Parts: sequence; structure tokens; C-alpha cells
Amino acid sequence: MIIDNQVFIDQVRALYLRDPGAISNIAYHKLEGLLKESTTYQIDEGDKQGLYALRRNQLIFYWSNQQERFLVPPEQLDGLSFLVLHGDYYHLVADTLANLTAKEGHPLFYDYTFRQSLPASGHYEVTDFNFADDRDYLAAAEIITGTKTGYTVSPKRVRNWMGDRAFDPSLWLLARERCSGQPVGVGISAYYVPIQEADLDWFFVDPAHQGKGIGRMLIAATVARCLPKAKIIRLGGIADDFYQKCGFRRGDRWFVIS
Repeated sequence: MIIDNQVFIDQVRALYLRDPGAISNIAYHKLEGLLKESTTYQIDEGDKQGLYALRRNQLIFYWSNQQERFLVPPEQLDGLSFLVLHGDYYHLVADTLANLTAKEGHPLFYDYTFRQSLPASGHYEVTDFNFADDRDYLAAAEIITGTKTGYTVSPKRVRNWMGDRAFDPSLWLLARERCSGQPVGVGISAYYVPIQEADLDWFFVDPAHQGKGIGRMLIAATVARCLPKAKIIRLGGIADDFYQKCGFRRGDRWFVIS
């Protein structure tokens, strides 16, 4: 049955705080934003309990206390073109969704026992983002776009990120050459106060300066600012060696199906 949006969100938040990696493949503040735009359902069949959220033809949230039967009705499932599912549920619909492509991923979570070891660098330093200086927005946009990773960002778009409800000015950083002050790397992350979660989001280094430890410097500086206040530090992305060297571990297996 359809239930009140806020009642649904309150239940999801409680589940998330118990086990973030099992409940969402993205940071909570992003998930909650999607849920506010969704139709939310609760299944109560005695020993079978479930929650799911539909946003147009997208299943953007699914949770159940059992893994024997998929609780989304077939008539709704057949109309979906996009789903996000924890690995525990994927086998329940894999055959039904054979016409869609499933991409496997693992969100990353910071290991609080990790001890950072960084190469010394006399050539670069991490500095605060100057929100009063237009040049910093331009630098961030140029670095992100210049990495040719598929993102095209304008200074206006960078400025708009300040409107995010998880905006934390202390987690906006630029790496610069010490001698010239030239920006060569950017780190932009978020912190959601209600659940004390840090979402490490945008880390990019100018291609001309890659391979010199700048990315690790930015991440280490960001984590250092998160540690005193964040109970959860997570990073969406690929669980590759780079992030594991920075103290992150692989979380649960998730599938994005489209």
C-alpha cells in the first residue's frame, strides 16, 4: 500500500543508521532527496515486510526482510526501466529483467582504524576554497572539465552546489602549486548534519599534475576535517586501489539496472 512520504523516509533513515551499506548505494542526503520526489509503498504480510519507492518508471529504493520473493507487484515491475537493488535481491528479478543491463558496484566506506601515510610534497599545498573569489569557481570548473572524465562543468554550476542541503564550506578544497598559487586539484564534499554523514564526492586533478600525490592529499585533508564530526564517511565510485590506499574499504554489492 502507498504510505505517507515522511513516514516512509523515517523508516528508511532508521534502517540506514543501522547499516548504511546495506540500505543505499548513495549517500543518505541524496537518497532522501529522491524519496521526497517518489511514491512510497509499504508491504506488510506478517513475517514478510518491505519498503519500496517508485519515481516515475524508476525503482529508486527497495528493502525487504526476506530474500525469497520480490515484493514489487509484477504489473509495476514490468513497467520499470531503471532499478537500484542491493545484491541480496538481484537474483529475484535477474531473469525478469533480462532485457536490461545490470552494472555491479560497491560503495566505499572509510575505515576509521586506517592510518594515513602520505608522500611529502614541497611543491603543492591544500587550501580552503575562497567563496568570495570568482577565480576559484572558474578554477574548479576548468579542472573538473579538463580531466575529460565525461563531466562538463561551468563556474555557475559549481556555485549552484552551494545550495545543496548537505553543503559544508569546510569540505571545499583546492590544491595549489606553492610557488605560483596556481590551482591544480579540487575536492568538493558534503556533510549531512542530521545523520552525521560525510559524502566525499568530487575529486579531480589537472592531468598535467597527476601522479604526484595531489589526489591523496585532497582526500586526506577532507577526511581529517570529517573525522571529528562524522560517524559515517562514504564515497561513491569504483572500489579501485587508489581509494583503498586512501583508507576506504569496499561496501556491499549493488546493482544499477537500466
